[in-house]
Amino acid sequence: MNTKRPLRLIQIITEVKSNPRQSPDHLFRGLGVSKAQFYKDRKALEQIGFKFQYCRKTPQFKVTSDPLIPTDHFTFSELFSLVMAVRQLSAAGDYVLTFEAVKALQKIIGNSPLEVREILRSSIDDLVLRKGFGCNPAILEELQKAAGEGRRLVIQYRRPDLDKEKEYSIDPYAIFFKKRALYLDAYCPEEKEFRTFRVNRIRKLTRTHMIVPRRVDYSFRERHKDSFSVFTGGKPQKVRIRFARRVRPYIEESLWHPSQKTQVIKGGDIILEMTVSEPREVGWWVMQWGSGAEVLEPKELRE
Repeated sequence: MNTKRPLRLIQIITEVKSNPRQSPDHLFRGLGVSKAQFYKDRKALEQIGFKFQYCRKTPQFKVTSDPLIPTDHFTFSELFSLVMAVRQLSAAGDYVLTFEAVKALQKIIGNSPLEVREILRSSIDDLVLRKGFGCNPAILEELQKAAGEGRRLVIQYRRPDLDKEKEYSIDPYAIFFKKRALYLDAYCPEEKEFRTFRVNRIRKLTRTHMIVPRRVDYSFRERHKDSFSVFTGGKPQKVRIRFARRVRPYIEESLWHPSQKTQVIKGGDIILEMTVSEPREVGWWVMQWGSGAEVLEPKELRE
């Protein structure tokens, strides 16, 4: 099997389960495949027991078959190790996949012996959600439920730049981990724009009776594809940084952004070029390299 295909199959499962209210066209484009290729992949998933369909009446994707995998032989220490591994997973930039891993762990723990179930559940709530990502598990559960239903919420949100909480009406779309924190993509009808909220800053939420049709202009992948860290939106800009020869090995050994290009120049220094939606985030990252890095462009970031 092509090495790219298993990853694509995992992406299809993740998208269908975590973002079911997107249209098939959005799903094709987000995955970067043709309609024909998508249906071939869907057929491959059906052969292993994972089946889904798009309901135009709802409208959303629905999973009709998801085969159970026996989990009887996990030891307590193995399950606890999985809990701690999930806590670290978001640092690798696995966005929505990390949130799915948390839900999978909760299901495994739900089938564990009664005597260890409570301590494992508490470990997810306390070590992963509260201490690891600083969020209230009850609020997270309500956000997840509202995103699946398409229900409008009213939240009390603590912004770092304000002394008091601010109220927002929101339509939740996607929950994801990024840079060791948990975030929510939501549409704000009063501001008429999509915004990203940090979940641990949501102090309170209230469910409304409004069920809102999903906007066709939302795509998680499109919205975040140019993000260097968390910030999205704005016209993508080219950023070029010159790194000293002594720093070069650390820059070359990692993928800092999907758009990155590197060029070795005279003397052994290296130039890293990326196209990102918010250059300031690159600036904050560059500062950690001290005198080993020099911003070449854009001019505003260099200054």
